[in-house]
Amino acid sequence: MNTLMIKFDLTSALEKSGISKYRLAMDTQIAHTTIWKLETGRAQRIGFAVLEKICKRLECTPGDFLFVEPDAERKKSSKKGK
Repeated sequence: MNTLMIKFDLTSALEKSGISKYRLAMDTQIAHTTIWKLETGRAQRIGFAVLEKICKRLECTPGDFLFVEPDAERKKSSKKGK
């Protein structure tokens, strides 16, 4: 059975909007460490309020930076990194 993992790709959304992580943090009042954790995959959870702030600032939807990655794909990518 394959499990799913939610992947957060904020970098692409920021590039499309032309703003930095720092500017996003300042404009949304989201802690820079929270943005860093989301971007690096270290975040354990994300609140709807944070998602809403990001979407409003980047003028996008959660589907623009949240993706589902099947377990098999994660295993392939982690083997490449070793």
